[in-house]
Amino acid sequence: MASLLPKSGNLFNCAEVAPAPSKDYCQVLVTKDQVIFRRWPVTLRKSDKVTPGETKDTYDDFEHDDRLQSEIRRVFGTHTLEYIRLLVKGHVDYLPRLKKDLILRIVQFLELEDIGSMAQVSRQFRELCEGDDLWQRVYSENSEMPISEELQSLAEAVGWKKLFFTNKLQLQVLFQMLSSV
Repeated sequence: MASLLPKSGNLFNCAEVAPAPSKDYCQVLVTKDQVIFRRWPVTLRKSDKVTPGETKDTYDDFEHDDRLQSEIRRVFGTHTLEYIRLLVKGHVDYLPRLKKDLILRIVQFLELEDIGSMAQVSRQFRELCEGDDLWQRVYSENSEMPISEELQSLAEAVGWKKLFFTNKLQLQVLFQMLSSV
């Protein structure tokens, strides 16, 4: 697992401003063996002494720490708490941790509907599934038309995804429009 972890060694790192009324700045960090919750209180009163706080739990302690779980749910939401619970139980999502090029190589073999579904999983996958890197690969694999300089400049103008879903007649019209400009 260590080779797929970022250099920081963290499985998850998220920071948010707590909901009103506190508006404290909070961070939750999941390392390979701990759940760490940090809070930096924010106050406008000069008389209040504000000191940051930190709670560190081992995975076993976290599973039984209802107070910490409740605080994570309050600040970060139920979805984030459930994700952290899965990480603590060893359900690490390795796919998003792979290098972008390797994920692209995997995704280009998916059916088109599955690429659309994968784009709905997370922001990272949406950017990947909507990006020109993937659609240029998909276009190259599925098109009889070789990639010429004209095609390359058309793809730069309209995007590889649009080019992939454009029929040949529409493609000729786009070529004519590009050459007239």
